[in-house]
Order: sequence, then structure tokens, then C-alpha cells
Amino acid sequence: MPSQIDANDPFLILLTDALRAGPGSPQWHQAVSQLKLAGENVDEYKLLIEARESLESGKDYRSVRAGPGFTRKLLSGIDQQKPPGATSRFSLVSIIAAVAGLALVAVIAVSVYEFYPRTPVDDSAKAVAELASTYFPNELGAATFDNGIPPAWRAIGSLPLETTGGLKAAGAASVPTGDYAGGGIVLTEPVDAAKPLALAATLHVAQAAPELLPQVFIANDPTFSPDRATSAQELVWQLQGGAQKVFVGGRIAYQAKVNSKSPTHTIRILSKGDVSIVECDGQRLWSGRNELGDKPRYLGVRFIRTGSNPAADVAFTGVKVSVTNN
Repeated sequence: MPSQIDANDPFLILLTDALRAGPGSPQWHQAVSQLKLAGENVDEYKLLIEARESLESGKDYRSVRAGPGFTRKLLSGIDQQKPPGATSRFSLVSIIAAVAGLALVAVIAVSVYEFYPRTPVDDSAKAVAELASTYFPNELGAATFDNGIPPAWRAIGSLPLETTGGLKAAGAASVPTGDYAGGGIVLTEPVDAAKPLALAATLHVAQAAPELLPQVFIANDPTFSPDRATSAQELVWQLQGGAQKVFVGGRIAYQAKVNSKSPTHTIRILSKGDVSIVECDGQRLWSGRNELGDKPRYLGVRFIRTGSNPAADVAFTGVKVSVTNN
């Protein structure tokens, strides 16, 4: 091969075009083929060195520059030569990150579900229906007051009571203006809150007065105030003049006029767990959550006097507490 390169040499032009186009190009394959056809006397490396020396000496022939797409082909070749397993490692990292992200989202979703306030399911209607159809054959305590207050009952409060013609508030008692006093009886033995029970009281109203309030109650505490005969948490039916009211947790849950066609009224309170029903003369007045919790029940009747009215004549003629067999 000559020591000097002819700038017009077709082979040199082809070689220059091959270097410009880069590996894999048609020019490259054509130049390599011609080198192979030249036989063993062709030293391709020497030819490349001489071409480079000629370039550096500034000889006038076609310069070697990167052709169109050379950079893209170079980067593509580099990507194809990534170490084995690189793609697998990247995929494994991606999977771990995705799983961690999903786990974090799940934890957040569960936390939101647990702490987000939700409306509780109210199944009181079903419980009330079951309670209303319950049969109460077992009598725990009954009082007709023919011979005073029976031993199964105890007196509470400061208002004196008498048993002539039923349980009454003593007419001689007087109460200071703006205050009130109470007195009544409560069954000595409590009833378990989960046990279905029925408290029934018969009230005779010969002469009603707004100053004298007869009440039928269920309490969850055996401690009654010594002056007013009341406890902290109660379910109460009350008559004041011609109006009857139901109190739940100290609030009025129902109020309406009592039937004035009959002087005698039968008040009945059914209870099981946190659900109760209040009836008067066979008519349901109220039903729902009694707010008494799971404490034992203490059942009784009482009078609340808010002033003196000698004309008032109201008496409980009978009280009975019954439960189911189970």
C-alpha cells in the first residue's frame, strides 16, 4: 500500500464515508467488504492511521464528520450493551416501590375508615318489637297497700306517705315555694339490666293538681336523694294536672294530655337492656333507647310535691314487677 494517500482515491472516499456514517451503515459494510476482498496484503489499521495523519496535516480531501443519526446510533448501541441483569434489578426495585406504595395507601385507607365518624346502625326498632311481644309470667314483687307497704319494697325520700285507699302523699306536708320534696317506694331487689321486665302501676286520680306529681320510674342506681327521692339516671312517666310526660335522661321525650274519661290509669314500662317501652292505658307513648346503660334496674313509684294543695287526691292502688322465665 503506498505511503501517501491520494485524496481522490475512491477507496479513501468510501472509507471516509464509512467513518462518517458509522458502524452498521451501508458505507461501513461496503468498506469492510472491500478490505476483505483486498486480501492479506491490505493492512486496514495502517490505512486508518495514515488517513488520520493526513487529516492532521491538513491535506485537501473529504473531511470525516459524524453523519446524521450518528449520536442516536451511538446511544442505542450503548443501551444494548448494558450489563446483564440491569433491567431485572430495575424491575425488582420498581416492584418493591409499587408494593410499598400500595401498602401505604392501604394503611391510610384503613385509618380513615376506622377514625371517620360513621352513623351507628340503629336496631332499636327490632328490639322494641321483640320486647312488646314478650310474655312476663314471673312476679318479683307486688303491692296493693291493703296492709301498708309490703316487705319487698322500701320507702325513699322525705315526703310522708300513707296507705289509706292506696299509696298517697300525706296531705299535711307542705313544701317551701320554689322547692319540692319527694317520697315513694322502690323494689328492694334490683333486676338485671339484660333481663326483660315489666313494671305496671295503677293510678287513681280523684282530684288532679299541678302541685302533686305522681311518677313511675326505672333507675340504674340504688341511691336516691333523701329529700326528693330521685336518682341521677332514670326513665320516668309523670302526670302533672291533665298532662302526662315521659322523661329519658332528664329530658322530655314525650308529652300529651291524659285520657280524662276515666279516673283510673294503668301505666306500664317494659325494659330490656338499653331499650324500653312506656305505655298508658294500653297506648304506647314512647319507645327507644333508655340511656340507662348496663347497670341493674331499680323500679318504683313516687310523688313529687311542689306546693301545698289539700284538694289533691291521687293514689297508686297497685304496683307489680314481672319478668320472663329466662
